[in-house]
Amino acid sequence: MASYALAGKKAVITGASGGIGFAIASRFAKEGASVVLAGRTRSKLQRSLAELQEMMGEPRGLELPQSHSIHCLDVGEMRAWGRLIKDNKEIDYLVNCAGEPQNSLLLRIDEETVDGLLASNLRGVIFGCKMVGRQMMARRRGGCIINISSLLAHKGVIGTSVYAAAKAGQLGLTTALSAELAKHGIRVNAVLPGYIETDMTDGLANKELQKKIPLGRFGTASEVADAVAFLAKNEYANNCILNLDGGLSAV
Repeated sequence: MASYALAGKKAVITGASGGIGFAIASRFAKEGASVVLAGRTRSKLQRSLAELQEMMGEPRGLELPQSHSIHCLDVGEMRAWGRLIKDNKEIDYLVNCAGEPQNSLLLRIDEETVDGLLASNLRGVIFGCKMVGRQMMARRRGGCIINISSLLAHKGVIGTSVYAAAKAGQLGLTTALSAELAKHGIRVNAVLPGYIETDMTDGLANKELQKKIPLGRFGTASEVADAVAFLAKNEYANNCILNLDGGLSAV
């Protein structure tokens, strides 16, 4: 039976048209929150919104009605975050899930590629925390920010240097902000997924890689969403850095 623990709340999920982002958005909606699916591509967001609305059907037993929507933005542009804030006045949860992968040696990538990786994987998270955090402070109702980092912030993998540096940067940001914003009732946490079954990892799902994972399998997007929902609902969760990698970080 659904608890609707987040009824009456609003959550912004970046990267919401992707596998993990959409799973998180769906979980928040099932918990009763109104969800803003944010990302770059309007057509993808519209498809995701339609899927979410079909999945949810008519809400029942909620304190307040849900209203799901989309918002197009480039997370690496602060002005884009300003427009999101203008359109969404009362944000209770921000999940920074947008990101861009890397599969190239550092010596082979150009300056433009580096800038793009840092913009989507770190600068966009910084801007989101700044802009949404400021709105949360002004409202004086607290809030929660959850950054989706990566196992690669801790574990070296060839061809992921800039991506890994950006994801490690998210952890430093999370730790600093968990202290900086706590006096305003705003909690900041991070989840570090390992290899998760999504379109991005389709080519990686082989038996040899799975054997390296103590649990012997990739995780699922819904398992990541479970972890995010836990951090959102647990009022004592602040500066939680939650590994979700099947034990791969331990070996």
